[in-house]
Amino acid sequence: MGFNSTVLEPIVTTIASILLLSNNLTDEDGFNLSSSASSTISSTTGGTTPTPAPTTFTTEPSFPNSHGIQGIIKMGGITYTDFPVCTSWLPINHIYFQLANIFLFLSYLAPNGIYGILYLRITLTIGCMFFSLWGWVVLCAFDTFLWNAIFVLINLIHVIVICYYLRPVRFTPELEQVYKSLFQPLKVSRHQFKRVINCMKLIRYVKFQEIYAQEKITRVDSLSLVLSGRLVISQNGRALHIVSQHQFLDSPEWFGVSTDEFFQVSATAIEDSRVLIWHRDKLKLTIMGDQFLQAVFDHILGRDVVKKLMQIAEFRRVNESLSGMGNGHCVANLSDDSESKPLLVVKKGEESGSITAIINRQLQGGGDDEESLLEHQLEAAVVESPQVLAPLTS
Repeated sequence: MGFNSTVLEPIVTTIASILLLSNNLTDEDGFNLSSSASSTISSTTGGTTPTPAPTTFTTEPSFPNSHGIQGIIKMGGITYTDFPVCTSWLPINHIYFQLANIFLFLSYLAPNGIYGILYLRITLTIGCMFFSLWGWVVLCAFDTFLWNAIFVLINLIHVIVICYYLRPVRFTPELEQVYKSLFQPLKVSRHQFKRVINCMKLIRYVKFQEIYAQEKITRVDSLSLVLSGRLVISQNGRALHIVSQHQFLDSPEWFGVSTDEFFQVSATAIEDSRVLIWHRDKLKLTIMGDQFLQAVFDHILGRDVVKKLMQIAEFRRVNESLSGMGNGHCVANLSDDSESKPLLVVKKGEESGSITAIINRQLQGGGDDEESLLEHQLEAAVVESPQVLAPLTS
């Protein structure tokens, strides 16, 4: 059984009239509903089929009083065709208003990335500045001026911070070489490397024959990188390996050794050297908050330890080869033009042919030209290319 539309119409009309009366709308607002309401009540009490009186509009409804009522009347099946529209437009706003919106439009076109964010902040700053001028000069509205002035200040601060972050970071020639050699290939930014450099204690000049670190005496409280020159690492008076440019002196101590422990080896300069020294604890605290930097340092120092182990193995091979040679045995020249140079004779003795003895003679300033030439050849072979020692051990 369905509902009859003739039954619903008087109910909707009654509800609409009550809502109109509750909103203090009288016949002057455009609605003549008294006759409709009375006819509806009399028809329902008479017992006959109600015949709703048509709703008439005497005047055009005004815009402020007809927002919510029009929707209610339309739901009841009553049509209302005259919707309020703008018949006249205000004049075009001031040029400040137009410029402000132009820069807001440009801000919406900002691309991704850090430079896109900088572009966005700059355009927002200019747009809000014009809105602030428009509110102060043209509109004379203090709240409009104040809010946009605050927006200008906020965006300007962001612009300054981004420009500071994008500023070019420059280093000294020595540090620039370290960055390009060790850190730049691993995608470390200049700002990240700057944080690492801020943990630097000093750059120490180590003279020839000067002991940089002494075993069981010097504490492990720093991380040292050779900028120039070479140092020999020894233990109990026996040479282990040589540390040259852009290699770390104490990379093995970086892993699992605390700052209150002592070096188990000694480091002595075999030529004038410059060493970059970091505060060990300060550097570890700095990179602890950056997992990428921490991984970079673990990689660089781990690779440095592997190189040192390879050098120690090659030193042992050379020492065994030299100590196994008797009197009159010859060592082939390791240079490329060996055919044009005489062979070098190694003198017989307990340690005369070992690398430790050669380095000790160099540190003492003694030794003939042949021994000095042999020393440089052995060091070059061990440090630069261990494969060159193949003719010596064969």
